[in-house]
Amino acid sequence: MRPNAQKSFNLDNNISKTGYRALYILMKLLESPKTRAELIDCAANDPVINKDFSKDTITNTINLLKKAGCIISRPTKKTNNKYVIKSHPFVVNFSKQEVESLQTFRKSMLTMCDWQLLLRLNNLYSKAAKFAPNDELADLLKFGHPFNRISGKILRDMIFSRQKLISIKYNSPKYGIEDFDIIPHFINFENEKLYIWCYNCKYNETSFLRIDRILNINYYTFDYDIAQKQDKFEEQQFKAIYELKGSAAMMYIPGTGEKIIEENKNAEFPLKIEILVKNKFNFIQKLLSYGTECRIISPRPFIKEFLETLERIKGDYIK
Repeated sequence: MRPNAQKSFNLDNNISKTGYRALYILMKLLESPKTRAELIDCAANDPVINKDFSKDTITNTINLLKKAGCIISRPTKKTNNKYVIKSHPFVVNFSKQEVESLQTFRKSMLTMCDWQLLLRLNNLYSKAAKFAPNDELADLLKFGHPFNRISGKILRDMIFSRQKLISIKYNSPKYGIEDFDIIPHFINFENEKLYIWCYNCKYNETSFLRIDRILNINYYTFDYDIAQKQDKFEEQQFKAIYELKGSAAMMYIPGTGEKIIEENKNAEFPLKIEILVKNKFNFIQKLLSYGTECRIISPRPFIKEFLETLERIKGDYIK
C-alpha cells in the first residue's frame, strides 16, 4: 500500500478561518471603531481571509464575538455606522499580591544600577497599570519608583553625559538656585533618592547631587579629555583608617578597597581597617551605620569634616 502523501503546510490546511476572522476583527476593533467597509478594506491584504471576507461573514463573526462575551454596539448614525467594542473578557487582571510582587521586583532592580533598563521597565509598568485592581495600585505601578520627580530628559542626559563637562541649574538646599559646571561620574541610589557623583568645578570638590534637584542641563561646546577627568577624580580619592568594636567588628566583612591592617582581640577596638575612599558620601553613610562601635583614625581633614557633619545632623534633629 502506498503511504499517503503528507500535506504541505499552507494557510488553508492549518488555520481555522472562523477563529482567525474572530481574532482579526477583535484586534481591529480594539484599535478603533470601524464600519463593515473599513473592515473589508483592512482584510484586503490579509493572506488568510482576503478572499472570503464579506458583509455576511463580518455579521456572523461579530455575533460569534458577542457569544464569547464581547459587548459590541450595532452600527448606527450616532457611531457613524461603525462597530464599537465596549468591553471584552480577554484582559489581564492583576491581584493586589501580583502588583506588590511587581513592585518588589522593580525595587530589586535598583541594585543593578542599570538606569536605562529601569526607565524601560517604568514605561512597561505604566502600560500595565490599567490591569491593576484599583486606582491606588495603578498609581503604585505608574509612580512608585525613584524617578517619579525627575525629568525624564534630565535623567537620560545624566546617564549619557559621563564624557562631557556640563553646566547645570541646581536647587541647592543650602544656597538656593545656582548655576555651576560638573563632570558626572556615576549615578547612585541612596536613601530612596537618585544621586549623581560628580566633580564640582565651582567648589573644586567631589559632589553628590540629588538628581531631582537638577532643574536644567546645558551642554558646553567643549569637553575635557578622559585623562583630565580621571585626574580630577583621583585627586578626590583618599585613604582612611578606622577601627571597629562590638558586633560591628564581629560581623565585619571587607568591602571593595578595604583590608584589615591590624587585629587585636584584647584591644578596645579589635579591628583596624584601611580603605581607599572613592565615594565620600557612601563612606560617611557607612561610618554612621556603625554608630558608637566605630572610631576614625585618619586622615585628620576628613575627621574634622565628619565631626562637622555630625554637628549639622544634631542641629537639624534639635530643630
